[in-house]
Amino acid sequence: MVLSISFTYAQKKKTKPSSATSPTILIKNGTASVVFDKKRDLYLVVAKDSLLLSKSKTDFNPSNVKITPVKIKTNTFYCVSWNETVKTDTKMKKEVSAVTESQIWNPTTKTLLIGNTQKTVDIAEIVFLDRLKTATETQYKKRSEGYLFTLLANGDFTLSNKSATTKYSYNEKSSRYEPKK
Repeated sequence: MVLSISFTYAQKKKTKPSSATSPTILIKNGTASVVFDKKRDLYLVVAKDSLLLSKSKTDFNPSNVKITPVKIKTNTFYCVSWNETVKTDTKMKKEVSAVTESQIWNPTTKTLLIGNTQKTVDIAEIVFLDRLKTATETQYKKRSEGYLFTLLANGDFTLSNKSATTKYSYNEKSSRYEPKK
């Protein structure tokens, strides 16, 4: 009589935790930090509170992120700014947009006090010189949208464009920024 016995042994393959599930801290300043999560949302985290700065957009990749604490008497606000480059290419037109976003947040009330978007677009466009479309010329244009945001040392800020500059200061009674006369 022949007796045959076989044993098999297998190990379960170990899986490594994915680094895509953890949020990325872009910058930290004291108790405040800016976090970029896996859903491509941008958050300001102060102590244990999180404030949504930007909802997820396709190809959203913030750069040059800055946090500046703004002290006005007993209040501490946070000015968060970041840059983004958006490229649009078609057969006849190429656009490169440089977008600068600036926001001032009140973390105690979790409110956005001011939000500003400034956009500069460089355009390279192919234009036909005749109606038969035999001769072309490349034209370059530059377009600006929005206001230039400048944070001042005392907590005030200015919004300016080619023709006007408006200074804003914080009013404690209304808990918001108002134009200064």
